Amino acid sequence: MKQKLMPLGLYDLEGQSEVLCELKAYAEGLDLLFEYIDELFRENYIATAESYGLSRREEIISREHPEQTASQRREALIYFEKTVKTTLNDDDFAEFLENIGVTDYTLDVRLRQGEFNITIADEKTDGEKALLEQRIRAEIPAHMTCKFHYPE
Repeated sequence: MKQKLMPLGLYDLEGQSEVLCELKAYAEGLDLLFEYIDELFRENYIATAESYGLSRREEIISREHPEQTASQRREALIYFEKTVKTTLNDDDFAEFLENIGVTDYTLDVRLRQGEFNITIADEKTDGEKALLEQRIRAEIPAHMTCKFHYPE
């Protein structure tokens, strides 16, 4: 800040002037703020997160692993975040379902009716079911409807 104001010649920035002391105080506060913003930015992305950025994402998907290293946790989150590729073929959709934790399922696609019927036999809580349904609906084409079945 001092380097930006000095060329203006408006302020006495030598010695211990009041303006210089005030600018130093502002600079200290701004440095703390910028450090915090940098930390928030780092923790916002899986690839650079080290602590609470990873924990928050793990909480959302109900897969917390604090005993693992940060790189292992990042790798698991990146794998989980993988979604369907641009094509929606059986292999891509199967990989997507596996990535979000669905392993025992049957899929009945009725293109003429515009329906996806998915029967999920994996044991899931109501919260997990809601999250799975939300993630799956986000990946299927907008013109298709998706019906979920959970055998008792």
